[in-house]
Amino acid sequence: MSIAAPTLAAAALRKGYGTGATRIEVLRDLSVEVFPGELTLCTGPSGSGKSTLLAALSGLLTPDAGAITLLGEEIFHRPERARDAFRLAHCGFIFQGFNLFPALTAFEQVLLPLKYMAVRSAVARTRAHDALAAVGLAGRAHLRPDALSGGEKQRTAIARALAKQPQLLFADEPTSALDGANGRIVVDLLHRIARERGATVLCVTHDPRLHDHADRILHLEDGRILRDSRPAA
Repeated sequence: MSIAAPTLAAAALRKGYGTGATRIEVLRDLSVEVFPGELTLCTGPSGSGKSTLLAALSGLLTPDAGAITLLGEEIFHRPERARDAFRLAHCGFIFQGFNLFPALTAFEQVLLPLKYMAVRSAVARTRAHDALAAVGLAGRAHLRPDALSGGEKQRTAIARALAKQPQLLFADEPTSALDGANGRIVVDLLHRIARERGATVLCVTHDPRLHDHADRILHLEDGRILRDSRPAA
């Protein structure tokens, strides 16, 4: 059991869609704490609420009820612009579809959020180069997405998040479009980010290949956490 204070916490979280007889409750009084230095997986069948939970915990989706605390701050008490600024400063995101810009090189993809963060140019360039080297793409930094493999695109997306030096990293199905070898590379990178950088890494996945690398697995069904396990233990 982690002895660190949780960097991410939700209490009595509820979220539903629709009204009246057509309303569907996606999250049902869900409470959870997530800790730094760990790779935490969120698993469960389709429709169990995994992606909704990730969106709510990252501040991208407002819950109907409950409280969410990130780095000790209740984010939904803030105006939307302040929430956006918080995510830019403290959160990294990795998506199933990579979300890369076709016209930008891998280096430019990684550099872009640092410009929005107003990181000094020389520092930003160093951080972008270091992030690409950390994911094994130092020699591919000049290439655009159409010249990169699926695994290289996902590693570029990880480098983009990594360069921000986030305390909170959210990943939504990061290996589902990848073959076995690239999937293992990606999950190993996520685990290293948690362990070596002390980041809180929360990953939604259907991919059983990730289970052996996880520090903790949350299994959701019908909007509730049914199992909370630590495989390494």
